[in-house]
Amino acid sequence: MTSIAEYYARRFTAEALFGFGTLISVFSIVVLLWMLGLSYLVVRANPGKTENRFMALLLICEGLKASWVVADFFLYGPTWQGLWDFLWPAKINLFFGAHVISWLLYLSFPIYYRIEFLSFLYKPKLQQHAWYLAPLIGLVAWLMISPLDGFRFQNSAWMICTQAAVEAGAPPTIQSWWGEITPAMLERAEALAPCSRAYEFHVVDEPLGLWAIALMSPVISVIALFLLRSSMRQGKRKENVDRKGVLTSRSLYIGFLGKVIGQMTYFATLLIVFPLLNGGEFVDFAQNSIWQYGSDTTSQDRMMYFLWVFTLLFTPLAIAFEAMMFVHASLKDTVYGIDENLRKTFRTAVFTSSGVVMFILGCELMESALNLPGVYGGLVIGVAVLVVRKPVLGLIDGVSSQLIPSGYSEQETAYLNAYIAAMEDRIITPEERRLLDMLATSHSLDAKAVQAIESAYNSSLDLDSEEE
Repeated sequence: MTSIAEYYARRFTAEALFGFGTLISVFSIVVLLWMLGLSYLVVRANPGKTENRFMALLLICEGLKASWVVADFFLYGPTWQGLWDFLWPAKINLFFGAHVISWLLYLSFPIYYRIEFLSFLYKPKLQQHAWYLAPLIGLVAWLMISPLDGFRFQNSAWMICTQAAVEAGAPPTIQSWWGEITPAMLERAEALAPCSRAYEFHVVDEPLGLWAIALMSPVISVIALFLLRSSMRQGKRKENVDRKGVLTSRSLYIGFLGKVIGQMTYFATLLIVFPLLNGGEFVDFAQNSIWQYGSDTTSQDRMMYFLWVFTLLFTPLAIAFEAMMFVHASLKDTVYGIDENLRKTFRTAVFTSSGVVMFILGCELMESALNLPGVYGGLVIGVAVLVVRKPVLGLIDGVSSQLIPSGYSEQETAYLNAYIAAMEDRIITPEERRLLDMLATSHSLDAKAVQAIESAYNSSLDLDSEEE
């Protein structure tokens, strides 16, 4: 029986691309947790606002769509089949259910963002109910179709090569998980014979209905992108004096555009690039296992396997980009100052979680290396964390400022409003300047912050003058 240490060590060998797939799984976990955290912050910012609730549910779905390879981080194989009795259905239902639910949320954009040719949908009554009805309908739809043929995995087994089989030059054995051992599984075992090295992996039929759901997602995302663009263009028209409800944030549009480009790149690679490199044949997960475990793999097979694993990075990377742009834009446009609170929460969460990990690590090291009570190691680490708290928080603040672009804080917004009022006639009198200086002092704004606020507003005035 393979130990846990041996299992993870094997995942960082050359045959496993030095843990590249595992690193993608870790990155997907980070993206999922990040999206869930942002969803919580959106609701926390304004729990009673239906747009915030809508946005929070959409963020959860986006995070789940980045989670396809999250489960692959955990122990994998027939030895830990009891764990995968839970992980496999969770992986499938959460991933594909999130896709179906997100379709309805995307198509609900006209309810929350006014679009001229769909303005009849922009109604407060619809906004009150769409945020929960859309995901509820999507969830029910998925629960109804998931047991049907074409949408469920009917047969599953483990393909196993032991060290003894490698030494004897024997073919891999097939151990049933559920359902039957199909002719396709037997063909794959024949293609993998003889065993080239010890391995255990999952083989399963691939329902066409699930492939259809995956392929439909970028199409519906493109439709949603056009809806956002229509709302944004409507908001930019000079004759449109009432901009209530229209999309005014370019960042939100760019975030969605980046996500769609990532999705389209993945499926273009899957549907065009791989068939071109594979003699015109469509590549599925079964072909991937032959590239990885085949006995007579060539350098081209290794390249194809690396490209297959690399494409798994596209979706979480695209959704991570969407998170940075989409969430920031939404929060900044709906709740002033939320980005400042978000950075504080980001700093606290990162520092606290890092401290907990360091405490546990100190305990384990003290017990294993020095054979002393682990709590001493935890205390040493705890004291060290307190000592370096200030510089570490400064570093985290710098990182969060890069990840989450800054909007104006409440104090900066108050100064900006006063400056706008003073600049109504495009002239700042000495008396107005004294009042502005007093306001800046009362809000603890230094000269650099004041100059940045005034320069940004003056630039917007210059742009308006040029357009006129």
